[in-house]
Amino acid sequence: MKNIVFIPYIKRTTKLGDSGVAKPRWDTGYDYGIDSWKKWCKKNNHELIIMDELMVPENEMLITWQRWNALEILDHSDIKYDQVLIVDADSIVHPDCPDFFKLTNNQFTSQLTDGCYEWVNRAIKEYSKAFFNKKYCLKPYEFFQTGFVIVNKKHKEFFKNVFDFYNNNKENIIRSYDIIRTGSDIALLNCLRKEFNVELNILPREFSIMDVTRKNLLYYEPRQQWWEDTLENLLNSGWIYQFTSIPQNSMGRDRKYWMERIYKELYK
Repeated sequence: MKNIVFIPYIKRTTKLGDSGVAKPRWDTGYDYGIDSWKKWCKKNNHELIIMDELMVPENEMLITWQRWNALEILDHSDIKYDQVLIVDADSIVHPDCPDFFKLTNNQFTSQLTDGCYEWVNRAIKEYSKAFFNKKYCLKPYEFFQTGFVIVNKKHKEFFKNVFDFYNNNKENIIRSYDIIRTGSDIALLNCLRKEFNVELNILPREFSIMDVTRKNLLYYEPRQQWWEDTLENLLNSGWIYQFTSIPQNSMGRDRKYWMERIYKELYK
């Protein structure tokens, strides 16, 4: 038996205006993140699996929801496993990151979302009302981030319930995603985890550092389009860095810039 790091990485294109020219959507630094995980897995004797194909067409199921097929994909491919980390491709792991698989207690394991609490409260409230006829399905301090989740075989039934829920509510889920604008799966997966009484194990904060600009770990002054070089602060704050919500700026210091720079700093 072995532990798996499972990364969804679907390479898509976007048409640009009326020209119909297709532009790659994967040129965003993800390759640096995947390579960091490849090196970490080799060092810690784990296996890296990349989900690079959709299980069903996107018009049948949103891409973000398809990652929760990870256990089914592994079973279908006859890949034996103990635990599985489902992690976003926009993350970089430090080469000296401790083995978090040893900290799960064989439970559904993640990190609490500690970014924008207005966003979290709004997501919980709107999805609780729309799908569960409740004011709040859970509290903000129970809200885990879906970009870093460790599961095992005993969670197969939970994910079966997740996909049953999706298939029974697909049109409303897609419509709510367009209206509420708080992610396509994170709020509902949190609500469903609570509804089905799946016990949640929380890792220490240093195992997933997110919202790095909001925390001023990469300091950005939006009015002046100015960055302060605080890379040392980021690398000193934890083991795994997630590059969501990097603001567009005239200096070109976007997600790809930071992922490339941090990867080269850590793995030079």
